[in-house]
Amino acid sequence: MHCKNCGVELEPDMQICPLCGLSLNEQDGIPDAPTSEKPAAYPELALNQRQRKFTWEIISIILGSGILAAFTVNFILNHGITWSEYIIAVGLIIFCYASVLSLWKKSILPKLACGFFLSSICLLGLDRITGDISWSLRLAVPLLLCLNMITLIYIKVVRLAAYKGINLIAYAFLAAAVMCLCTENILSLFSNGAWRLSWSLIVSACVLPVVVVLLFVHFRLRKGRNLGRTFHV
Repeated sequence: MHCKNCGVELEPDMQICPLCGLSLNEQDGIPDAPTSEKPAAYPELALNQRQRKFTWEIISIILGSGILAAFTVNFILNHGITWSEYIIAVGLIIFCYASVLSLWKKSILPKLACGFFLSSICLLGLDRITGDISWSLRLAVPLLLCLNMITLIYIKVVRLAAYKGINLIAYAFLAAAVMCLCTENILSLFSNGAWRLSWSLIVSACVLPVVVVLLFVHFRLRKGRNLGRTFHV
């Protein structure tokens, strides 16, 4: 059997589509009986406070070990912090966001805002310890801001989407292409003092057909079309 709403294949004993959540009775025009129980096909993804704390501890140990190893090797070989500065910066950013997302019970907007603020402080402090604040203020913080804005927009689009299927993958590809454009603009402004686009345009041009195909497949499945017949497979 296939879901008439999104086209996903269903097991014989399924009464609810695991992708879009529509019951078979609703697909056949029969009103579904009200129930307070969650569909059996939906796993419980939310973590409790203890699980979030344990996850944060594991992430902290892994990041701390990586940062310490990079710093130690760099200090032994170069008698200072050179290439390990970027590894430490990435580790600090991941740690800040992991801490906020795991330990703070707020909505996603305050969490991302707090993660951005803490990460920016860490980047500025690290850059100040190793020299000045040139690359953190002109490169790292703008890149982090763009990533946060694109992530917020993507989450908003996902929440507003009436049907959640292949279209979410298409939106993720589109968000990645926009991030590439922002990254090259910021890098060129930092290095050359001017906005310039080259490789990011190629990446975006390659991603755009993928987005169009995924959206085409999504809307075809929404209409209950059989793609096997369409493509003769």
